[in-house]
Amino acid sequence: MKRIFLLHLITLFTIGCFSQEISNKEIRKKMIAKEVIRTEYYGEEMVLAKMKSTKKWGLYSIYVGMDIEDFSFEEVIAPKFDSLSFFEPEARFQIVKQKDKYGILLLPFEIEDAGDRVNCKFDKIIHKNINGEDYILVKEDDKWGLIDWFDGFYIVDPIFNTPKEVPLVRMESWMVETFKLAKTKLNADLVIFDPLNGDGALKARNKETKKWGMYQFLDMNMEEKELIPMQYDSLNFYSFNVKYTAVYNNGKAGFYLSYWSYDEQAKQTVACKYEDYKRYDADGVSKLAVKKNGKWGWVDWLTGEEKSEFIYISTDDLPYPHFKQNYWFDE
Repeated sequence: MKRIFLLHLITLFTIGCFSQEISNKEIRKKMIAKEVIRTEYYGEEMVLAKMKSTKKWGLYSIYVGMDIEDFSFEEVIAPKFDSLSFFEPEARFQIVKQKDKYGILLLPFEIEDAGDRVNCKFDKIIHKNINGEDYILVKEDDKWGLIDWFDGFYIVDPIFNTPKEVPLVRMESWMVETFKLAKTKLNADLVIFDPLNGDGALKARNKETKKWGMYQFLDMNMEEKELIPMQYDSLNFYSFNVKYTAVYNNGKAGFYLSYWSYDEQAKQTVACKYEDYKRYDADGVSKLAVKKNGKWGWVDWLTGEEKSEFIYISTDDLPYPHFKQNYWFDE
């Protein structure tokens, strides 16, 4: 009985010795590293190591085995970053630091040359995730812009003083080539696609004049069609089945006809002189109420002719628009 008990103790001791965890000190020695941090990533043991050779951080997968002599490691990200983290579950990238500048490191388990693609050139980076969409705000030369997290190109040029001013422009894969072409051909610092239509329509702002226009890129040669010329402080996209949209200068609204409805006859028909507007459906006919000098009235959106006095305090006070609203110039 004593012999059986002794054998049992020896067996437990042996198992304990072989299953003893290898210490971080032993791993540092094997890897010739100053510091190591261990974790498990989807069932695989990983190490962040600050290597003695570069004094920088790298990422490694490791095999521990039963003994330190079985230990081996494989480089995932070369040790060249001043700051580096483990990737969070579901993360597609992380922000890294190198020589007091920041860049984007893509997930190396999906992108083979992720480490080589990093360009640490930004003074600061802010990552925002809104409704599952990732936005990367960057600061360069004391100005803020927005970049594509995967390819790194500027979606919004660094022209803003604070990150709060930067528009969060969503960039889908089909938009990328058109976006790059539009920025170049239109000399634009801001390009925004119509969020409700995938028809290539976009609005662009000229770098020098800071005026907006609207364009469409559709054909195989990627030639642009001018829908609204670049001469407005701001403008709205066309709503579905609406034959005109608002354009703005000096804080006042005017109206521009849709190219898709009027082809070469599309033009600005209502001058930019109104403070506000509201569309109405009057027995199936589109009518337009506008505000001028604090009072409301009616205007013909096809011709720009004012159709009532401007004496009404609110839209609720407006009389019924009995005037005839034509849809075509030859009516």
